[in-house]
Order: sequence, then C-alpha cells, then structure tokens
Amino acid sequence: MLANLLIGGALVAVMVLATGIAIDQFEKLSTDIKVKKLLLATVIIGLSTSLPELFITVTSGLSGEPQIALGDLMGANIANLSWVIGGAALVGKAIPVVGEYIREDLWITMILAMAPFLLMIDGTLGRFDGVILIFGYLLYLSDLVEKGRYRIKQAKLEKHVISKHHLKTIEGRLIHIVKMTLSLAVLGVAAAKLVGVAVNIAHGLGASTFWVGLIVVALGTTLPEVIVSLEAVKRREASLILGNLLGSVVVNSSLIMGIGAVLSPVIFDDTLTKGISGIFMVVVLGLFWLFTKTKHRLDRWEGGVLVGIYLMFVGIQFLALR
Repeated sequence: MLANLLIGGALVAVMVLATGIAIDQFEKLSTDIKVKKLLLATVIIGLSTSLPELFITVTSGLSGEPQIALGDLMGANIANLSWVIGGAALVGKAIPVVGEYIREDLWITMILAMAPFLLMIDGTLGRFDGVILIFGYLLYLSDLVEKGRYRIKQAKLEKHVISKHHLKTIEGRLIHIVKMTLSLAVLGVAAAKLVGVAVNIAHGLGASTFWVGLIVVALGTTLPEVIVSLEAVKRREASLILGNLLGSVVVNSSLIMGIGAVLSPVIFDDTLTKGISGIFMVVVLGLFWLFTKTKHRLDRWEGGVLVGIYLMFVGIQFLALR
C-alpha cells in the first residue's frame, strides 16, 4: 500500500510538470495562429487530457472488460462537470463565460453528453451505436475546423501588413506543437499509470469493475483536467478552463465511448449503479446549464453546489456498493 502511494505521488508530480509545459506551448501556439483559445483548447487540450480514458478504453475493450471503460467514461464526465469545474470556481472565486460558449458550445456539449444514454435505452451499447458516436464526433470536429478557418481568414483580412519581427516561422510553430504534444503524451501516460495503481488498490477491496471505473478510475483519469483547470485559474485563462472541460466531455461521450463500443459491445448487468449515474448526469448537466446561462459566469457558491452534488453522487454509489 505504501509503495502504491509513493508511486502515485511521483506520477502526480510528473503530471504537474507536463501540464505546465503544455500550457506554455499552447499559449504561444494560439497567439501565433490567431485562433480563439476556446477553439484550440476544445480540440487539442480536450483531446489530449482524455488520453487516459482512451488508453483504458482500448485496453479494457481488447481484454473483454468493457465495463471498466464504461464506468470510467461516465464517471469522468460527471466529475468534469461537477467537482472539477466547481473546484476551479471555488479556487478562482468565479469563472466568466465567454460569448462563443454561450451561443453554441454549451448546447453541443449537452447533446453529445446525453447521446450515449439515449443509445443505451435498449440495455446495450453495440458496434453500430459506437459508429454513430464516432460519426457525431467527426461532425463536431469538422465544425470546429471550419470555425477556425473562418477566424484565421478574418484575422488576415483585418491586418494586411504584418511585421517580420512578429512573424513566426514554420519551424517555430512545429517546435511549439512538438513540445506540447510530447508534454501531453507524458501527462496521459502518467495518468494512465496512476489509474493502474488505483485499480490495484480498489481490486483488493473486492469492488466490481464498473464501480471501480466509475469512482476510482474516473478520479484518476480526470486529474489532467483538474491540473489544467487549476493552472488556467492561476493564469486567469477562463476560456482554457471551459475549452478543456467541454472538449473532454465531448471526446469521452462520442469518440472514446464509440471506440470502446466498436471494440467490445457493452451489455448492462448493473442497472442500479448505471441508473444512478444517468440520473446524476442529467442533474449535473441541468445545473451546469442553469448556472452558466443566467449570469454568464459560474460563481463560487455555484461551484460549491456542483462539488456537493459530486460528493453526494459518490456517497450514494458507496451505499449502493453495500
């Protein structure tokens, strides 16, 4: 037990270092290519911080244990929209909501987050369902790419003369991309290793694989989102917080869950635990929408409510475990 704790602490330290490097490169790259930070964060940071979920989904799918991945993805989405964003609001006092998020991204996130639950009504998540989820992510991604092209074009039209002193070379951009990719890869691998340590401890307690994924594994795989969000609060980058969490929820619900279903279809065998998870997902989405839509910001007390909802969710799952 002590060895696992020491290894976990070392992995967390590696994750903190990798996150700092990733955010530095992200800021330089986003300034260089003139794309709004929410767009780039949603695609790059959101996808990269979901690497632990992707690793677990592929591994569990190939080994015939899709319940671990399903629990992880459900738990991670609930955690991201409750205690992760809520904790960021508590630390940062309040999180302002940017305009583009209000117009489109919130609704898109809610639709894609609920899509798996709608496909699971028949009690299974099959390969065809997985293809639908992956296709949904590709549509979402293509929309973001078109937005990015439009914004880059507008930026060029608004500024005809660019000083050579400020012009970035292709080599410089590639360096930023390589550094950010490597740091995020280290972050994902470290988080996956940390989850492995947590799973070993949980299995010793005799918990089910879905429950382990829902509570223990999800807590580990959301650590990248937690660290990126805390760093963004520290640097007062509200758009990075929202882009990170929105991107992670979308990737988890569509791309990664779709890949998992294609690799190994899921048949539900623990309807109580999954039902509780579905109810809390609806509650969290509803509260998140209400809090951010009314005042265009997430206040500290609202963040406290979201954290409290997650603690309630974990408590009920512990009671259900008995």
